[in-house]
Amino acid sequence: MTVDKPSVEQLIDVITNSSVGIAVTDGSGAVVLHNRAQSVLMGGEAGRLSGRIAVDGAESGLSALLQRLEKDKRVENVQVTYRSADGKQERTSRVNAVLTGSGDSTRIHWVSRPELGERLPVSNTSTPDATSDAAAWIRAVDECELPSLAPGKEEEEVMREFYEVAPVAIHLIGVNGQVMHANPTDVALVEYSSSPAEYVGQHIRKIYEDQGLLDDFLSRWDEDSPIINFRANFVTREGAPKPVLIFSTAQAEGGSVSNTRCFVFNDPEPQRARDAISAFGWPA
Repeated sequence: MTVDKPSVEQLIDVITNSSVGIAVTDGSGAVVLHNRAQSVLMGGEAGRLSGRIAVDGAESGLSALLQRLEKDKRVENVQVTYRSADGKQERTSRVNAVLTGSGDSTRIHWVSRPELGERLPVSNTSTPDATSDAAAWIRAVDECELPSLAPGKEEEEVMREFYEVAPVAIHLIGVNGQVMHANPTDVALVEYSSSPAEYVGQHIRKIYEDQGLLDDFLSRWDEDSPIINFRANFVTREGAPKPVLIFSTAQAEGGSVSNTRCFVFNDPEPQRARDAISAFGWPA
């Protein structure tokens, strides 16, 4: 079975409206495109990352990071600080990046997740806090104006390359719970690279350890409820738990949800307890 690729319209939506920052640059850090969430992280648009990002607290850190990418081709979970052009706003993030090509054809694909202390959704027995940093984050992304460097159909080649090589797992889930599309990183995360059709096209239930948690997620379709900074366990093809950190929002048109856009990170703190919805936990 051949696994279908997302349409260009789906790619535009997934990249532009995702809940994590996305940027594509050349080898020097000049921006080719970026999304709404990246605008929020940078306190506005930016034509270059230079001058807008400090790496591990060092102003010169971007140069060192670019050199590391030139050598190793990818980095994961690097702490960075994004700054607004006037230097008055700062946001701390964790960055994954991958380098493709060489010389003048070099492109770097960046995915940044904000460092948040809270998550969404919260326990069913808790009152949602509209002032939490997770709620404030997704509200800021939703309200952000479309960047002038947001992707359009003319950037289809760049978008498809991003989807194929992205240093983070991406999948789209339909209203029936079926995995509509999954990028190679996502398929590899749950160890289905040798047989992607056993995962893509199947119900997402297949990869969740906590079935009650998934039922709760699926029951929130009509609410268009985001999943932000949420720790869960996936299950690999061999049945092993895979600790992950989920950032997921839904594409909604005409008042109805058509699919989710899910970005899934290897949890850098796999020893931490998994998040739950019910105060008493769901049966696995």
